[in-house]
Amino acid sequence: METTIIIKEDSLWNRISEFSLDAAEASFPFSRKLAKEEKWTLDFTQKAIEEYKKFVYLCCILPNGASPSEIIDKVWHMHLIYTQNYWEDFCPNILKRKLHHHPSKGGYTEKLKHDDWFNGTLKYYREIFQYEAPEDIWKNHDNINSKKHWIKRLYLSLLLLTPFLFSSCLGQVISVLSPIILTIIAVLGFGYLIFLLQDNGKNNRSTNDGGGGSSCGGNSCSGGGDGGGCGGGCGGCGGCGGG
Repeated sequence: METTIIIKEDSLWNRISEFSLDAAEASFPFSRKLAKEEKWTLDFTQKAIEEYKKFVYLCCILPNGASPSEIIDKVWHMHLIYTQNYWEDFCPNILKRKLHHHPSKGGYTEKLKHDDWFNGTLKYYREIFQYEAPEDIWKNHDNINSKKHWIKRLYLSLLLLTPFLFSSCLGQVISVLSPIILTIIAVLGFGYLIFLLQDNGKNNRSTNDGGGGSSCGGNSCSGGGDGGGCGGGCGGCGGCGGG
């Protein structure tokens, strides 16, 4: 689908969209390294890179910057590791300004603020590119992880209660109810297993490159961008400085 730009920064968009993160002389280029690290297919990786470019464009044209999705944040983190490419070529020659990564400070209030910021980013995406941001790249997984955690806690709670049910003084009532409860536990356990397998299939888009770990959102990447440790998530770009 051809991109339609409403805010007239055509020269900036053309520079960003035509910029390749893969060095021509590299035998193991950026996209293949990213695919291996995140266990993505090469097709999905290329799509994520294209959406990363749109995110960068939003950062540069919106007065308050933009907030990335988890997928785009992973692309950004990888790009920041390529410090020479990012700080000596991409920022000065393509963006013609600095673009810093601002990690979230963590906490409930910060999460609400950045949820609002992220929703605003999706709104501007629709207005500027004239179509919805693709869900497979832009959908965050907080709700999925929360649901999985709730199911796990329920299942474990029922499992821990089982011995007490059998040793209870409720006698025949418990004897009648125990098989029912055990059936519920078994169903929940099987359902939870299926849920994990499905979720794993969605998030671990395998590639034939094999190996590699997954990078972690929320690193502190301001400045040089190598950052350390997993934190409270990515705050966003905060807009570009300079002109």
